[in-house]
Amino acid sequence: MVAVWKNSVFLGWAASQGIETPLDLSQRSDGRCMICRESIRSTEDELLRVPLSACITADSLESLAERLAYERNKGHQSRFAPYIDVLPTLNKDDGPDGRPSLLSLPRFWSTKRLEMITDGGQLKARIQNDERKDIDPWALACVDSRANFLGEKYSMTPILDMINHDSWVSTRACLIEDERSSGSGGVLSLTSGRSYSPGEEAFISYGNLSNLDTLVDYGFVAEKNPCNSESISIQMIRKPQFTLTVLADGTVDSGSKATLRWYLANEEEMEIFSSLEKGSGLGVLARPLSERNELDVQSFIASTLDEAACDAKAGASEAGNDDLVRRYLQERYKVLDAGIQKIRSKYPDLEY
Repeated sequence: MVAVWKNSVFLGWAASQGIETPLDLSQRSDGRCMICRESIRSTEDELLRVPLSACITADSLESLAERLAYERNKGHQSRFAPYIDVLPTLNKDDGPDGRPSLLSLPRFWSTKRLEMITDGGQLKARIQNDERKDIDPWALACVDSRANFLGEKYSMTPILDMINHDSWVSTRACLIEDERSSGSGGVLSLTSGRSYSPGEEAFISYGNLSNLDTLVDYGFVAEKNPCNSESISIQMIRKPQFTLTVLADGTVDSGSKATLRWYLANEEEMEIFSSLEKGSGLGVLARPLSERNELDVQSFIASTLDEAACDAKAGASEAGNDDLVRRYLQERYKVLDAGIQKIRSKYPDLEY
């Protein structure tokens, strides 16, 4: 009942702020969702209209987190209190008020759970890179998982941050002037790339995010994510470190192959570079230098992908009842294996 009351207060507050939407806040087994109460025509009907005056904004994510923490500390004196009261918490469970927990984010995982992730240390590195010990952890997690960029500012945008993600859905957000919201500094207008019938859940795209992105910032992993990519850090003797990246369809990025063509070139092939005018050598690396060199490159890539895929597969099988860890590693394995199969189809006799 507490959750229903807080949601009702929030929705009343949203309406009083001039927020308009044909969506209703609802609950599904794994969290909140937004359900269409009327038909929505693709690109023609708005999913959401929010005056900027109803948003908490700042010039950077760090500043936005500090502003959010300030508004929370004001309690019910804050104009945004009804909105802050429905944001996720740092409670272990959803709690009596039904709010989701931010503890699903890897930054709050135990060391034991993090050790289950066999992705070459990518998740740990990302967490360390995103860490800000001088900023309130609740506020920073809320901002990282819910903020969006509006023109020149970052924003915590009510209701927008409650619409779930689907990487297959195109979404268009733009700032417009609206005489109904004069003095608000403009209005965010959001439209979807697909149509909806009453009772359907509405989705938006948070951007072209890999599974590592969605796991770190949102605490979920999408299956068959068309935007997914998997990376492996490569360190060769006496060579600068670089990253080998595989796209969702198994394509290895051209930069990785170019780097390996250079690293694995023999003396004769290296002479190609010295014979070219300064600044023109890198273009040569966009295509195979020689049959020998290319076979070495493809063999190196295949063996690297195979080792990483085996690690991901083993980790997924050992994840036990941890569905999130298992899904993340299973999807990583699928992409790496797709890269291997793509190489095999072109070089069926390749040894690695």
